[in-house]
Amino acid sequence: MASKKKKMLERNGLPLWGWMVGAVLVTAVIFLGYRTVQTEPHLKAVQSELDSAKKEAVRAKSGAAELEQVAENLRLKLENAERELQRLNEAADRAKAEASEREKQIAMLRQGRASCEEFFEEWGMKASPPSILALFGITREATAAKDCIDKGDVATACRHWQGLLVQIEKIGSPVSESRVEIEKLMRQHKCEK
Repeated sequence: MASKKKKMLERNGLPLWGWMVGAVLVTAVIFLGYRTVQTEPHLKAVQSELDSAKKEAVRAKSGAAELEQVAENLRLKLENAERELQRLNEAADRAKAEASEREKQIAMLRQGRASCEEFFEEWGMKASPPSILALFGITREATAAKDCIDKGDVATACRHWQGLLVQIEKIGSPVSESRVEIEKLMRQHKCEK
């Protein structure tokens, strides 16, 4: 029977091996088509995953840029806060120094001494006897000048002494004897007249 089929196939013009090659080719094409049909959904799924990964990468880059911007903003705010804190600390230090100076002035006033920054302005006051007022004023100005020298503020001490010379001139004796001592102090500290 096989030889009958062989003869029949050969009679139609193709040798047997030609038919076999054709059958193998048809089988291969069918197999490859079947594999392509099965692989295509898988390839589409892989492509979809790649597209999703690309979108995630773009979102991640965008998120990273936003985070960098947020970090930069926070860094700038921190620098500003540090500068403000430093400014406040400096202001607090100045306030402490001023408070300390005021406390010293109050303590000196309680002791009857004047500080460098104070000038006696009540020379012509009418409520007290003039001689007591003059002695009080001279004492306060002399004490304030000494405080200025202790603080190293020679210019203000000179202003105190110059004011004293004017008042001593007005008052006259017995305080005029202190004029020599005040002029000596002014020369010693190179005060201008």
